Amino acid sequence: MLVPRERTRRDVPYVVPSWSDPVVARLTGVLGGPVGRYAVIGARGLTGVAAALVALGATMLALGVWQKGHCLLKGWNTPDQFWRACYSDLPVVHVSSVLAQRQLPWAAEVPSTQPPLSGLAMWVVAQVSPRAGQDVAAQQWVFVLWTLAAVVLLAAAVLAVVALQPRRPWQAAHLAVSPVVATLALVSTDLLGVSLMLLGLWAWQRDHPWPAGILLGVALLVRPFPLVVVVAVVLVARRRGDLLAGAQVLVGAVLGALAVLVPLVLVEPRALAPLRDWWVQGAGYGALQMVPRLMGTPLPTTATTVVAVAGWVVAVGVAVRVSSRRRRRHRHAAPLPGVVQLSALMMLVVVLTAPSLSVQSGLWLLPWLALSARPWWEHLVWAFVETLHFVTTWLHIAFATDPGRGLPPETYALVVALRSAAWAWVLWRVWDEPDRLSPRPAVRPAGAAHRPAAAAATPPPTV
Repeated sequence: MLVPRERTRRDVPYVVPSWSDPVVARLTGVLGGPVGRYAVIGARGLTGVAAALVALGATMLALGVWQKGHCLLKGWNTPDQFWRACYSDLPVVHVSSVLAQRQLPWAAEVPSTQPPLSGLAMWVVAQVSPRAGQDVAAQQWVFVLWTLAAVVLLAAAVLAVVALQPRRPWQAAHLAVSPVVATLALVSTDLLGVSLMLLGLWAWQRDHPWPAGILLGVALLVRPFPLVVVVAVVLVARRRGDLLAGAQVLVGAVLGALAVLVPLVLVEPRALAPLRDWWVQGAGYGALQMVPRLMGTPLPTTATTVVAVAGWVVAVGVAVRVSSRRRRRHRHAAPLPGVVQLSALMMLVVVLTAPSLSVQSGLWLLPWLALSARPWWEHLVWAFVETLHFVTTWLHIAFATDPGRGLPPETYALVVALRSAAWAWVLWRVWDEPDRLSPRPAVRPAGAAHRPAAAAATPPPTV
């Protein structure tokens, strides 16, 4: 009987999740079980991993369509869309604004509250839709067209994560097959911003600071979360002594945002209304700042804005201090934090002080899970809380329609607090681990046969 030789890290080109993650090992039972000890790993290179994850991501989006099937068949009507938890910005904003007439959503007497890039994306969908108007057919076309776009956007995001982590490409599954993709990806256009942010990170890793900055700047026009990545990139570049690259990313982000905003404002000046309204908005759904309002003592609007701005200032200040620390010169010294760690730390502070944290904001946490090495059990715990918040938000909104069926404010406040704790826990775990983004891919050529190791060895962390 032949005894397999002792296998080492060099036997496999990347980490195999079913060898290293017990949750994945158990869940793979429906696919035939964990990868066998004599399996050939990496025969198709990263292409095979990426293709599998893109297909799985498309499957999750198909589940998202199924989850919103009632509204897709009957239309997005209030309060039915809340009881059925099938709300989506795309068809709702389409029929409740001048998008139904194929105009920009801010052109009405009361401008839309959609961010600039989100509103522009909805306008493009309205232009290519074969059906205008406010009927159910128009809603269906808008939703279906955005679903097709979401497949492309999710595929681009998955490819970016695989390229960013060639030694741990299956970590992109945290983005492709996350349970929250099925519930959140089709609620809004946030997937566009997530994809642009990940592509910007990929450009930065490939030493292309100008495209990185431009992509991150455009992503900022969906949500402000990419700003933490811009700051983290600049701080890491400063620490490495590459001030020019950091400046290029910062200037590129400004130019990228202006390249979209300037033509848009020239055509429709009220497109900036959502950005101006940020300073005067009260606490919104999902944020800790909303808890006092739910308990009957709302915070003043000024206080909400001050807390939010202070949160950003504190987040940047903490990141500057942490990134300025010098590495201790001994063998067991922890590596200095990289882009993923610094941005996760800033994200933690920003999330806890945000004026609002809508249900679709959960999509923005997936890149940090995918770019770190957090185990799947942590992801699933967070995803459970996120899904709980997803359902309870609609039930709370519908409470005004039917208090007997809806969720009262006090109960929703508990869910919001639980969700904030789950976000803080996950982001802290990401911050508390070594950065694993490698500057260059280290994968053997496609077609090379590899024998698996008895247990997947973790590659040494790089900064």
